[in-house]
Amino acid sequence: MSTPATRTARSVPVSLEEDYHVHSVFSDGVSTVTENVRVARQRGLRRICLVDHVRRDTAWVPDFVQAVQPLRELPGIDILAGVEAKILDRTGRLDLPGAPGALAGIDLVLIADHQFPADLGPVEPREMGAALRSGEVSAQEVIECLVEATASALGLVERPVLAHLFSVLPKLGLAESDVQDAMLGLLAHRARVTGAIVEVNEKWSCPSARTLRAFASADVRLVASTDSHDCKDIGRYASVARTVDVAFPGAA
Repeated sequence: MSTPATRTARSVPVSLEEDYHVHSVFSDGVSTVTENVRVARQRGLRRICLVDHVRRDTAWVPDFVQAVQPLRELPGIDILAGVEAKILDRTGRLDLPGAPGALAGIDLVLIADHQFPADLGPVEPREMGAALRSGEVSAQEVIECLVEATASALGLVERPVLAHLFSVLPKLGLAESDVQDAMLGLLAHRARVTGAIVEVNEKWSCPSARTLRAFASADVRLVASTDSHDCKDIGRYASVARTVDVAFPGAA
């Protein structure tokens, strides 16, 4: 059963009265930014981040910012504007618009593992999974590369957010439990020093309770996100609530 946003907020470490990952028709969502904000207010959310996917050649960011700007004046809710970009390679390079000032007016940059960020560029998960099964690469090599790419990406933008962290692993035939404690610690430390936020993602049911505890121990901020593509899903949490309950029992 979905958990409504109007339930009592947790003082620590994750509030279910926020949604940091809401898509619109500017990319692959079906609702407008205005519809998204209207539903968020109806459901009692106190903060929402309107987010859409970008690539290097994306040209609509100024129009997105302009559409969001008047909504920021509405009372009772804090409205942020974000873009979501995939990690391209092991250096952490991101698929972001490269023109000067292209991200003016954007509050947060969501960093996502939509594909596998290999040494020479993004690789489809199916292809990397086949390489794993054939023994061409080992699970440890793949995880180390993913963690290094993610950690490096955090230092390339201001106000980074790790979006659906480790969601690519099941697509490769791996699991979060395959990530060694040392790798988690490295990534958590990097997130702390770069001031990154880590989302708990409803759509992809990640990261795991173990991963959340590692980031919380490093004093990294955790936020709830639906990754909604339809306004009807905004602020509705089921997997996020379960994961947070497991990670931080008694925190409600």
